[in-house]
Amino acid sequence: MQNNAGGKKIFVLFVEPMHYGFDLIREVYEKTDYEYRYAYCYASVTGKDNLELPNNSVIFHGDKKERERQICEELARFQPDFAVINGYVGVEQVAAIKYCKKKKIPFAIESDTPLHIPSSKIKAYLKKWYLKRLLSSKYCYAFPGGTLQKENFLYYGVPENKCYIMPMSISEARLLKAAEALPEKEALKEKYALQGKKVFLFVGRLTEVKNVALLIDAFATLQKQEKEMALCLVGDGNLKETLERQAASLGCENVLFAGYVGFPQNVEYYKMADVFVLPSLHEPWGLVVNEAMIMGLPVIASSKVGCRKDLVVEGKNGFVFEDGNVEELTAVMKDILQKDVSALGEQSTAMMQKWNFEYYLQSFLGAIKDATE
Repeated sequence: MQNNAGGKKIFVLFVEPMHYGFDLIREVYEKTDYEYRYAYCYASVTGKDNLELPNNSVIFHGDKKERERQICEELARFQPDFAVINGYVGVEQVAAIKYCKKKKIPFAIESDTPLHIPSSKIKAYLKKWYLKRLLSSKYCYAFPGGTLQKENFLYYGVPENKCYIMPMSISEARLLKAAEALPEKEALKEKYALQGKKVFLFVGRLTEVKNVALLIDAFATLQKQEKEMALCLVGDGNLKETLERQAASLGCENVLFAGYVGFPQNVEYYKMADVFVLPSLHEPWGLVVNEAMIMGLPVIASSKVGCRKDLVVEGKNGFVFEDGNVEELTAVMKDILQKDVSALGEQSTAMMQKWNFEYYLQSFLGAIKDATE
C-alpha cells in the first residue's frame, strides 16, 4: 500500500536492532512513500539478534554524552517532518524529545509501558511532574502499544486525540513461513519423546521477573492429577540451574529445558506446544504472546502481563490469573486441559487478524497526516 502524501521525512529512533523493529520497517514503513532515517542508540543490548541494518540506518556509539550529541547532529542533518522515538526513559530518547520540542518538530513516543504509579507518594508526584513536563508540547504525540499503554500516556498528560494505538505486533508471515517447513505437531512431540502429551510452553528469560518457579510448582501439583502432560521451557538465564533442581526435587516428569533458542528455530517449540503460559511478575507487553497466538495457541497470562487486556479474552482464547497465585495458576491450567484446546487456539488465530501490522499501518498514516498537514 502507498499513501498519497509522499515527500515527508520520518526519523525513527530505536533502542537496538531487533526482529520487532525489522518487522515494523518491512511491514509498515516500507509500505509508505515517506523517506526514513533509522537510528539505533546501541549496536546491541541483548546480544542475541544478528541482523543486517537497512542502508538508511545509523548506530550511535560512545558514552551517553557522545550519543546525545550524535542524535542531535543526526536530527539536524536529516531535518525530519516527524520523528518516532521508541521510549522516553533513556538519555538518548530524552535528548531526541527535547530537540524536537525546541525545533518544533512533531514527534511521537512509541512505548509498550503500561501505567505504573509508584507506591511512594513522593516518587509518584515527582514522576508525574517530570513526565508531564517532558511530554507537554503541542508537538508531542503518543504511539502506545495497546490499551494499558494508552492509559499510561493519558495519565501523564498526552491528550486522547494525540494518542494513536500502534498495536504491538510481529510478522505473521515470518513465523508461518518458518512453521511451514517443520513436521506436524505430533511428529515434533515424538522428537522430544512427548508424544500423546499436552505440552505447556514458556518462552523467555529464566530470571526472577519471569516467575517460572511458580509455573513449575503449578505443573508439579497438576501432574499428580493429570499424567499426560509436559512442560517445555525455552530460554536461558541466571535461574536455569535452580529451576532444573526445583523440577527434579518436585518429582516432575516430562520437563524439557531447551535453553536459549533464537528465530527461526524457536518456532518448532510453538508448533509442538498446546498451551502457552507467561507467569511474569512484570511484563510491559509480552511479544511472545503474539507469537504463540499466531501459532494457534491458547494463552495463560499473569495479571502483570501488559498485553492481557488486548490479547487474552477470558474463556475465549485463554485465561488471566492473579500474579504470584500458584493455586489460581494450577486451577486455570487444569481448566484449560478440560476444554477443547484446539478451539481455543483457533480463537487466538482469529484475534490476531485484527491485531497486526495492517492495523498499525492505518493508524500510522492517520497520525502522520494529523501531525503534518
